[in-house]
Amino acid sequence: MIPHVRSRLPAKSLKRGLAVWLVGVLSALLLVDAWFSYRDALAAANHAYDRSLSASLKGIAERIYATDAEVVVDIPYSALELFEAGSSDRVFYSVGHPGEKVLTGYDGLPLTEALKPNVAVFYDGMYKGQALRLGAMLKPLYRTEFPKPVLLILGETTNSRKEVVQSLFFGEVGRKAVLVVVALIVALLATRQAVKPVERLGSEIRNRPDDDLTPIQAGDLPREVVPLVDSINLHMDRIERMVEARRRFIADAAHQLRTPLAVLNTQSEYALRQSEVGEMRPAVEAFHNSLGSAIRLTNQLLSLSRAEPVNGLVMPPQRVDLAAVARDVVVDLLPLATRKQIDLGYEGEANTPANVSGQAVLLREMVSNLVDNALRYSPNGGQVTVTVLPQGDGVFLTVSDNGPGIPEDQRNNVFLRFFRLDSGDTLGSGLGLSIVREIVVAHAGTITLSDAPRGGLLVTVRLPLC
Repeated sequence: MIPHVRSRLPAKSLKRGLAVWLVGVLSALLLVDAWFSYRDALAAANHAYDRSLSASLKGIAERIYATDAEVVVDIPYSALELFEAGSSDRVFYSVGHPGEKVLTGYDGLPLTEALKPNVAVFYDGMYKGQALRLGAMLKPLYRTEFPKPVLLILGETTNSRKEVVQSLFFGEVGRKAVLVVVALIVALLATRQAVKPVERLGSEIRNRPDDDLTPIQAGDLPREVVPLVDSINLHMDRIERMVEARRRFIADAAHQLRTPLAVLNTQSEYALRQSEVGEMRPAVEAFHNSLGSAIRLTNQLLSLSRAEPVNGLVMPPQRVDLAAVARDVVVDLLPLATRKQIDLGYEGEANTPANVSGQAVLLREMVSNLVDNALRYSPNGGQVTVTVLPQGDGVFLTVSDNGPGIPEDQRNNVFLRFFRLDSGDTLGSGLGLSIVREIVVAHAGTITLSDAPRGGLLVTVRLPLC
């Protein structure tokens, strides 16, 4: 069973993150709205109370007149309605000429400069440590004896106004706070409901058997979750192909190594039954040859598994000079060519790199298999030529020999695993060209087989130029 791997870092909660965002944003909006609500409530209270203050000012102004000898101020009863019982406010007033001693009322009341005749002007001020809302008006007397107008100032403390403002403000903010809380609860409930399909999806995946890699059905999942399901299905498809490659490798290895291991066991038993060293030597030589074939087969199986793109072992591509790789392989295989008296050579421009994007290890394996096959199937005294040539947007690698070649109707079959021609060859494993094809496919290239100019086989590999 595959163990469950959990991250050491705690996973972030979508619901918690959404709640934090909503609380923060809605709280900020509530504060901004509270500021506007307070300003509106204050403006409404001032507007209402200023109308009363304006009426009192006009009522007093109408009862101010001048005789030949004096200015008469007769404050009417209607102007004293602000002194109603139960009110928590005090009223202050003054009547006099601007810049002179007041005729009646309180001296030293705050004054604004924006005064106009017969127009009430309202403003805020402080008087003896108390906040006041004041109204002021200039009353022209229209007499030559009194050219200066009368300045009338009427003010009241702001206790009643504050009570009204607080009532309007807290009522408005309270209602909106309730709406914010309700919206937050609804949003969290909606989020909880929205993530339930995702939770069911996670539960379904966790409860699956370890070997169940079948695609997940989207079903009633939200449209926004479908791309996630598609990505999971794609990933599971990759894993399934990777697992299948592992199974295929194990099956191939078990099938192909069974016979060589049985032969090795038989040859070792035969050698042990011999009492003379001279009689034991042929059995040991046969054992050595069989062991070499088994080692080569094992190495080729491992190379084939590594070359498959679905095996999960493919590393990030790098810039590789295919010409340099081919020259190194030719040098490494010269001893094998010398033993068979084969003329092994490389043709290409020495100072012109042929860069491709890929993995140097796999590309070297590809070239080694092609050259090794050419040497093995070429007759003694034959000729094998390796050529690397950049052309257009690709790099062409060719390996030609003058061996028996491959019939045209069998050229597609030789890329199959463990396929061998009916040529009496017992040394090959039938994996060389399969490995080459897998490497070429992994590097987005192509491979073709044709007749060589001198007879034999011509293998042409084209890889994209880096």
